[in-house]
Amino acid sequence: MPHEDEPAKRNVALVERMYELFNTGDLSLLKEEVFAADLVWTLPGRNPVGGVKNGPDEVIAFFGGLVNSGIKVDIVQIDAWGDDTVVEVHRGYGESRGAVLDALNCTHYRIRDGRIAEVQVYMSDQYAADNFFWAAYDLAPIPDRWAK
Repeated sequence: MPHEDEPAKRNVALVERMYELFNTGDLSLLKEEVFAADLVWTLPGRNPVGGVKNGPDEVIAFFGGLVNSGIKVDIVQIDAWGDDTVVEVHRGYGESRGAVLDALNCTHYRIRDGRIAEVQVYMSDQYAADNFFWAAYDLAPIPDRWAK
């Protein structure tokens, strides 16, 4: 008979695996093993990376942008919350062109069929995050900015 907390442990291990693959740069395995095909990842903010990312390809491109911004992430705590949810607290920090980010953030993961299906990030210092990401990314020059 399975132990009642096994799904919770598997879900926490899945989120830990996501961080492991991200940190080693193995984005193809991340897509194959961790993310649901219909993944929805939401990052709040009025900045170039804020908003909803739909599907693994958009999230992986977003991860690449985070790496390029110089942001660092340290896990503070990670734990299961029921059979389909993992909650993680991390410290996000970095500096870009004089904008400094150093904040604790909370991320809520919903797991479906052994894959990360929905992610909602909550920022403890949204203003600092917006300032950091605006400093880290240049907009495309006009008229390329409006090209469709």
